[in-house]
Amino acid sequence: MIYLDARRKVSVVTSLDAIVRSVALIIFVITMAYNGPLVVMGVLFARRADGSLGKQLALEDGPPVVVPAGWSVFVLVPCLNEAKVIANTVHCLLNSQPGVRVIVVDDGSDDDTADLAEATGAGRIAVVQRTLPEARRGKGAALNAGLRYIRSRVENEGLEPGRVLVCVLDADGRMTPGAVACVTELFEQAEVGGAQLAVRIRGRDNVALRFQDIEFWALSALSQFGRVAMGAVSMGGNGQFTRLSALDDVGERPWSDSLTEDLDLGISLAVEGWTVTSTMGAFVSQQGLSDARRLLRQRTRWFQGHMSAMVRLPELWSASGIRLTVRAELTGYLFMPYLITLPWSVIQQYLLIRLVCGPNSGLFDLATGPVWVQVLSGMGLYALTFGCFLVWALMYWRRTGDQPLGKSVAYLHAQPIWMYIAFIAAWRAVWRILSRRRGWNKTERVEENPVAATSRNAAISPFISSTAGEYASSAKAESAADL
Repeated sequence: MIYLDARRKVSVVTSLDAIVRSVALIIFVITMAYNGPLVVMGVLFARRADGSLGKQLALEDGPPVVVPAGWSVFVLVPCLNEAKVIANTVHCLLNSQPGVRVIVVDDGSDDDTADLAEATGAGRIAVVQRTLPEARRGKGAALNAGLRYIRSRVENEGLEPGRVLVCVLDADGRMTPGAVACVTELFEQAEVGGAQLAVRIRGRDNVALRFQDIEFWALSALSQFGRVAMGAVSMGGNGQFTRLSALDDVGERPWSDSLTEDLDLGISLAVEGWTVTSTMGAFVSQQGLSDARRLLRQRTRWFQGHMSAMVRLPELWSASGIRLTVRAELTGYLFMPYLITLPWSVIQQYLLIRLVCGPNSGLFDLATGPVWVQVLSGMGLYALTFGCFLVWALMYWRRTGDQPLGKSVAYLHAQPIWMYIAFIAAWRAVWRILSRRRGWNKTERVEENPVAATSRNAAISPFISSTAGEYASSAKAESAADL
């Protein structure tokens, strides 16, 4: 009887092993089929753009470039208790992006965010203040309120909406000098409705910040560059540019109340037939999160918004005038949490358990035969496990000037551990979706040293905002209607 039970258990485990191998293979094929071409196209795009990935490092020290004639660029900076960072952000905008019009949207802050912004702007920016109970309805609502101000200015000045760009910059965001002028060139193509800059994490002085920088600067950026050929670059919440006429096509309130209003806007632009692109000629940096709880909360919000965006699929496929490549890319992107992150979070745990508890079960056995055959089999298993991470490590090493190749390769071997952040966040997002919880807490900033003043702002076109105060007052009265 004991012998039969043992055989039955072995049979069950063997069957599970076979299922796991099959599912793991399917996930691997899906991952390579989706991410592989994107990375390849991203590397090719980067090489065609400037001949060397490393050249992008010099952008932070580049000179400011005035916004090209005939273009108007408004920068929306949504703020909620951003006193720790807003002064540096406004200072960098005015000194490194000559000619932009900065609008700080104070979404009911308890601190002196608005005062610091106005003091730093010295009359060259506009501050739109929102008050409770209309304030704090989400980032999308704050952006829509700022957009109302922009539309009012455009109408009063008789500007052409097709030659007006709206940039969204987080309160801790800093674009490389001349980034706005660089991005403006992309919109000379009439079909381009949006553009998204690559993102880099500042600081990188601990393991958590370094991993986040690898995510943004290698994995995400290369994928984004790969999407350029399809015109389906994913919109982000920091360093996001949109043509005003494209926003007008989306509607009066183009930014939704989604937890990922940036992704939602990108889908809306695609539905309206607009192309979204990117560039290697500029990027935006932001703070990272070193606190585990805040990082997990942030990623949970991202996953929940991403996974909830699946409801847009019928609209994406029923709308006319969208290229098949754009439909396919956005569909694949929306399915990634369901097809890769969630199932692999289960498979990886099973593999680890079997590795520890049953190494001789056959699941991890190398090929039998001579030693050289087993060595080659082991190398093949290693390549399957870490091959993609090795490519990303090499790309990251080439694109960063503050980490040697050895450390980049070492970090890639820890990627399976870092992935647990995504695993936990994805399942938390599932629970929040099922329990219909949509509340959120904004990402808390860390105070940084003041940015040193420069003399490179001589070419800045002053932003004459005579109606800014008048609009700020009217915005309070009209915000209820806006929401």
